[in-house]
Amino acid sequence: MIVTFEEDYLRELYEDGQASDKKHRFQPQIIKKYTHVVDLMMAEANVMGLTKYGGIIMIHVEGKDDRMVANNLEPHYLTHPGEVIKDELEFRGISQRRLAKLIGVPASQLNEVLNAKRPLSAELALLIGQALDIEAAPLLALQMKYNLLSAKRDKSFLERLKEIPRIAAIF
Repeated sequence: MIVTFEEDYLRELYEDGQASDKKHRFQPQIIKKYTHVVDLMMAEANVMGLTKYGGIIMIHVEGKDDRMVANNLEPHYLTHPGEVIKDELEFRGISQRRLAKLIGVPASQLNEVLNAKRPLSAELALLIGQALDIEAAPLLALQMKYNLLSAKRDKSFLERLKEIPRIAAIF
């Protein structure tokens, strides 16, 4: 999916965590929420999945049929799927303990995922999805993006990558 931002400051908020002009200053928690929503939109499997984000009118999303084109935008704030699930639980007034009991996992395990201390597994995403009637795929796509961006920002890991010789010939 190709995501274009109607205004430069919107792209800057997503990519840099702040706008270069003084007119568009926002609190960090607002920028973080904005980044979360853009990430969720990008993780949708097809254009029809975007209908639930109808209130976001500043973002224009283009797609052709159901083919998606990956984009190279990297957010300033990483979005862990646990943060999104935690927000959903707060909005619905459901406690972590209640959800953990309902889906049959230890409350401590769920809490670690919701606080971004543990990755979201496919099994847990499906259990949570079933309980909350939400799709697991966008949450798992968000986890993959989180993992990749975390690795890209890890300086020691990047140094390790540089040390690995390429074995494939480039033509």
